[in-house]
Amino acid sequence: MDTSITGSLTDNERDSLLQAVATLESSLPFGTIDLSPQEVNRIAKAGPASATFVIDGLELASRNPDLVPASITTEVLQNRLALIRNLDVVTSVVAKFHEKLSDTALQAKAEAYEVARTVYALIKRKKSAGLREGRDRLAQRFAKQGRRKQGSTPAEPAE
Repeated sequence: MDTSITGSLTDNERDSLLQAVATLESSLPFGTIDLSPQEVNRIAKAGPASATFVIDGLELASRNPDLVPASITTEVLQNRLALIRNLDVVTSVVAKFHEKLSDTALQAKAEAYEVARTVYALIKRKKSAGLREGRDRLAQRFAKQGRRKQGSTPAEPAE
């Protein structure tokens, strides 16, 4: 499978993507929340292992309204059940998209890094004074690694 990244992403395309994300977020009728790490720690977790328990409990309460306080109506229970089911579907799709987007960015950065290493290897061989400043800037990336053995310079360019 070819994983090389071809093409580009213009500023306008990036802005369109960001607008699409904002539109997606504003499409939720109740909005989204942003919890602090402390708030996340305080919340009871109903993860995948508890999913069946939660769904079964809400369905049981919907079928037996006399078991729950009067303030919790069947409509509230049905809405909550639909909410968690639908959010799980959307969350799964968005998480998969995020994973693919992250993988794409990782690959694009890796390819750009290889090009930069090749440029650095070529510039190191040139003694032109005009390249000195750029060469020194690039050399800072490897400054703390010490000297490498002969023949193991980063990304020797193909001849």
